[in-house]
Amino acid sequence: MLKRIIFSSFFISILYFLVYFFVPALKTAVYSGGFWAILHALLGIILIINIFGIILFTLHYLFSDPDKT
Repeated sequence: MLKRIIFSSFFISILYFLVYFFVPALKTAVYSGGFWAILHALLGIILIINIFGIILFTLHYLFSDPDKT
């Protein structure tokens, strides 16, 4: 369940930043402030946290003992 939340929010934030990169109207809305600036900052924080979480999940998968119960 936690992996699904992390991966889905990661892909949502990646999709947002791809749209932000290619759509000038969204950049203008973010620069104007208000709701879009807060959303941009929130999705940036979510992206950074999710990258860290994916790295931790990968390291746990690589170095954990599969026979451990």
